[in-house]
Amino acid sequence: MRQLFDKTLSSSWFLDALIIINFFGTLYGFYWYFGQFAETPVYFWPFVANSPLSVLYVLIVLILFRTGRRFSLLEGLAYFGLIKHGLWTVAVITQYQLTGNIYPENFFLWFGHAGMALQAVLLWYRFGLPLSIPQAAAVTSWYFFNDYLDYVVGIHPRVDPVISFASIRNLAVGYTAVLSVIILTAAIRRRKTPNIS
Repeated sequence: MRQLFDKTLSSSWFLDALIIINFFGTLYGFYWYFGQFAETPVYFWPFVANSPLSVLYVLIVLILFRTGRRFSLLEGLAYFGLIKHGLWTVAVITQYQLTGNIYPENFFLWFGHAGMALQAVLLWYRFGLPLSIPQAAAVTSWYFFNDYLDYVVGIHPRVDPVISFASIRNLAVGYTAVLSVIILTAAIRRRKTPNIS
């Protein structure tokens, strides 16, 4: 059963399906942030669309997989971002629902972002994450810097005021901290056993 599961995750049809899904997910994601781009200085644009940027990362990673190549730093940025922003959005939308603010679009967004996180876990499981310690440190630094820009500078994703600023900030920083420990620990263990990829 596990062999079949592993074979499916690395099959060309499965990777092609993920490429198509992530391509359209990237387009929709950047479209969703269109209004926020319009009111944000251009020099902050690379940090505005958190989820779509992570999806773009993994789209490139998948295309590289299909051509037999890997870019470990980009894989780290993709998996970290997909899990972090995927779970963050799921948590925020769940809070919306619990306050009675139920919008049809949120069901689509909830499942889409849960799928982002699941995709990262499955790809990480199947292909591993061959990050060096400096690469892992760079990935974690990027996401802590992103949190700084989001919650100190103030370019975080726009959310309904029924969800407090402290709540969305604490969720984001909490996910960053937990994932940082995981990814750095994995890189340290990999250094001690370099034959494991």
